[in-house]
Amino acid sequence: MTKLKALTAYLIERQLVAPEQLDSWTDQVNLELIWKPGEQGMHMGDMNYTATIVLERFADHPGRLMALVGSWLETNDDDRDDLQPAVFDITMLDDDLADVDIKLEFTEPQYLAEDPDGEIIAYGKTWSFVPFDLWVAERGEVIGDGA
Repeated sequence: MTKLKALTAYLIERQLVAPEQLDSWTDQVNLELIWKPGEQGMHMGDMNYTATIVLERFADHPGRLMALVGSWLETNDDDRDDLQPAVFDITMLDDDLADVDIKLEFTEPQYLAEDPDGEIIAYGKTWSFVPFDLWVAERGEVIGDGA
């Protein structure tokens, strides 16, 4: 749920409301198993989840909030093609204040790395959970100290 955590931190940094007036959580999580080996590990599956972000007593322009969420998603979540768009549920409290619930869907890949001491057994090997995307370099450079 790395994406939800990062988006929540981003919105708190924008000071749309006081930090104690912004909360987020996951509503439903499911795992789509893939088991696709790669050069650096195993793409075990994709965690798909819905999330809610709540802003209480929001007094700013709703368009600013939508632009901030939309731009964060565009910049930080490039796997949104098959996901539903963000939904903004706005409840007006008075002429200037609103409670806003933002509903989002996210997909995050889950990876395993082969590890002789790992606790996960699959395909006749032992694995450890790797809590980040595996990146494979296509080229590189080795620089030595001359020794």
